[in-house]
Amino acid sequence: MNSHAFRSKGPELLVELAHHVADTIVDVTGLDLKVAEQVGSSVATRMMLVWGGQNVYFPMGISWNTSQRDLQIFSEFNGRNHSELAKKYSVSLQWIYKIVKAVRKEEQARMQGDVLNHDLSR
Repeated sequence: MNSHAFRSKGPELLVELAHHVADTIVDVTGLDLKVAEQVGSSVATRMMLVWGGQNVYFPMGISWNTSQRDLQIFSEFNGRNHSELAKKYSVSLQWIYKIVKAVRKEEQARMQGDVLNHDLSR
């Protein structure tokens, strides 16, 4: 049996993380590749220091995508199109009501926080 079969994938993971971070920085910001590679390496080192030796689970992003979808549904909501949105997004009518209520509540909380922060800064 190959003695490398059970070798840790840790260093490979950090190298790959550094490359992905650098590529993303270049794609999103257009930053110079050398600088992006330095940032990628720094992020990989930071993750090693913070999470080194731990098993870290990366979710599939379903809740992130759902959250984005819910915001899209709310932005399309006009007060009378519950059924249309339920059909368009393949969710139940009750789910549309729930999304609208939840996003509206978050918006109100954010706005109240903005008003409170504004009053406190006076």
